[in-house]
Amino acid sequence: MLLSDCYSWAKQVFGLAKLGDPRRTRRLVTLATSLAQHTGLSIVKSSQSTAEVEGAYRLIRNPSVLPEAIAEAGFIATAEEATRHPVLLALEDTTTISFSHRTASDTLGHTAPGRHTRGLLVHSVLLYAPDKAQMVGLIEQQRWSRDIVTYGKKHQRKKRPYEEKESYKWQKASEQMASRLGDTQSRVISVCDREADIWQYLDYKVRQGAALRYPGGARSLP
Repeated sequence: MLLSDCYSWAKQVFGLAKLGDPRRTRRLVTLATSLAQHTGLSIVKSSQSTAEVEGAYRLIRNPSVLPEAIAEAGFIATAEEATRHPVLLALEDTTTISFSHRTASDTLGHTAPGRHTRGLLVHSVLLYAPDKAQMVGLIEQQRWSRDIVTYGKKHQRKKRPYEEKESYKWQKASEQMASRLGDTQSRVISVCDREADIWQYLDYKVRQGAALRYPGGARSLP
């Protein structure tokens, strides 16, 4: 990817981020450009100078720069791009980001069997345009950490209301996606794995008249 292409992408996705100061937004675009140009590398290795590294970390550590504001800028850009396609697939899944090293923060929750593996869970919805065979962008993402004190208490989840369960992530993601897409939502087909085979979620999809597919043809709506 050429630098000019990286900058154009970063400007389109993050150029309207509301971070309280236009200088912060410009810094975000610069950081995103560098990371896109050097995919997979750290901030230090992808930056062009020491000043750029320091500027990036000042942005990240600034308490006024909210991750939700950065993410929302990207979601809005995706929603705008989505209007250009007649059909959209909403590819939805949950990823576990685990940190097993002893330095992992105690503020992180459990992610796997055993209390020593800490990390985050990330539920993402990525829009794909089959007419162009290309990704449109991220339209929704939830990030959370399981409270370590709940480890070993899986049996208690049946007592919690549906809206407080982790499985509610599917419906919440659909609601957020619909609110951002507006009328474009009618063009969307959600694609989920068997984890989303939950009757409350299916009932929500039916009531919304939404299209839903499971890989392998296990179930489909309508």
